[in-house]
Amino acid sequence: MLKKNKFLWSLFLVSAIFMFTNSIQAANSDIALVLKVSGEARIKSGQRQWQQLKRGSRLVSGDQIRTGRDALVVIVFTDDKSMMKIRSESEVTIHGKREEKGIAKRVYMGAGEMWAKIQPGGRGYRLETPSGVAAVKGTEFYGIVDSFGSMTIIGVEGIMELFNELGKVLVNKGQTGQAGKGSIPNVSSTTQFNDWANADENIQELIIEFENADKLKKQLKIQYKTK
Repeated sequence: MLKKNKFLWSLFLVSAIFMFTNSIQAANSDIALVLKVSGEARIKSGQRQWQQLKRGSRLVSGDQIRTGRDALVVIVFTDDKSMMKIRSESEVTIHGKREEKGIAKRVYMGAGEMWAKIQPGGRGYRLETPSGVAAVKGTEFYGIVDSFGSMTIIGVEGIMELFNELGKVLVNKGQTGQAGKGSIPNVSSTTQFNDWANADENIQELIIEFENADKLKKQLKIQYKTK
């Protein structure tokens, strides 16, 4: 009986350690949180099938998001509260690598429209598309990819570098950068654009409950602006 009890205790201890390790790894793998979902939006994570994306979902590197008609998804990165809004009929894949100074953010957009406000001082952000890449630090901007894979970025604040295999340009506040497949990136003054991400903003709050290593329940409160 004593040997059996020792065996069961050892089995329980191993299982507990395994579950605790997995929970720590899962927490460390989170790179962003979903603050808002309106309209039809789906997510594909790892080997899982496409599922409905929900408010409060935790995103890990490699997650794919698709939005339907009249949809909007708002996410925040967990290291520095940089924010991203994904508009309707868009396809994006979110990548992130945790480093000492934060998460190195890399987003691939195959089609659609997005807005991002990247906080300064972090690990930066790269928007990758079929026709070019925008390297961003401490910047607010819009990114658009049309049905031909051509990209447009509109600088709202800060400065960006837009480049592909044929060349590169700097895009400042009040400028629009464009890059098409097989063409050199160019920049021009922004004459007019739809500032949809900042229109009719309301302050909302997302509360996420979790347990720390001492099994104490805590709350993470995130205030954000969205339409």
